[in-house]
Amino acid sequence: MVNSIAPYAAPPGQLEIERVVTASICHIKEGIYAQMEDIRAHSLPHNAADGIHAILHYQSGWFVHWAEGPSPEIRNLLLRMAGDPRHHSLHTLHTSRGRRILPTPWSMVMSQATESAVQFGRRVMALREQFEKGVQYAPSSVLRRLSAPMQLPQAQGLADPEAFHRVGICSAGGNEAFAMVGWLAQRTGGTVAKRRFAGEQDMDGSSEYVEFMEGGHPCRMIAVARNGLTHGLRRAFLPDWPYFVMLFSGAPRFDDALMGRMMAACENLPATPALLGIAPNAETHQRMQAMAAEAHLAYIAGGIARPDECPFIWQAVQQQLQRAGEPPSSVWDVPRLAA
Repeated sequence: MVNSIAPYAAPPGQLEIERVVTASICHIKEGIYAQMEDIRAHSLPHNAADGIHAILHYQSGWFVHWAEGPSPEIRNLLLRMAGDPRHHSLHTLHTSRGRRILPTPWSMVMSQATESAVQFGRRVMALREQFEKGVQYAPSSVLRRLSAPMQLPQAQGLADPEAFHRVGICSAGGNEAFAMVGWLAQRTGGTVAKRRFAGEQDMDGSSEYVEFMEGGHPCRMIAVARNGLTHGLRRAFLPDWPYFVMLFSGAPRFDDALMGRMMAACENLPATPALLGIAPNAETHQRMQAMAAEAHLAYIAGGIARPDECPFIWQAVQQQLQRAGEPPSSVWDVPRLAA
């Protein structure tokens, strides 16, 4: 197993914040999203005043909460959460200190899942057991292990099933990125999974993904809606993705807008994916390369093709995955914080 993803220590002169990920059982049986909106309305003013950034995720009768901020404010937040009647049985699954990873004050996700609270709870208990033994996983890994664990049978026997390559994909003008995920699912016999996201104001994005094996390693391709690129949760996951495929249309208005969104999404992140561009002409590649360079982002010209040429796009992705080597472990070599 190659070295784990860096735990992102705070650089000199930057405030060190505390990170905590918890899971709890939801008391609410109906009107879940309305309740989450209410939580958002009450949390945002506190978060802004206290310097706290947070993600709230609901799935299968469980809340998962990832928060970052100054240590005293985080401890006060945990006390408020413990007294909230909308949930119970709060379990801590990650604690660490370092630089801020979450880029926005608030994001939330409501995942439509068919599994029961008991099935979700088994994953919570497994992570809690590891946490109590002193094994830490990256905050983003904790959230993925709970909400969207790798399902490929070939990955289940690995020492770290969370160690898989993640490839994002987004199109500039249409829905070609989602069509690519559908095409890849048909090619590999996989199943397309779907997610919806909400940010500081309202429901603002969706994504779909498919899992597959490539070069002996498990992989996941995630189609992202353009308006979801700057979503706080999506941005928090970008440092885990080695590649992000950008399907350009050849229309400067749309292509420049997509690259602009990606530049904004990557701003101030601890690590960023390499951008794999697919464009219908060389001029678009040249312009996108220049824009990416301005933001200090790596850009790879993946070839000349339309954004709907799925076999060509797949070949370009395959080439990069074959060069990527072994996926990194999600274990963070840092001790959990004392209570």
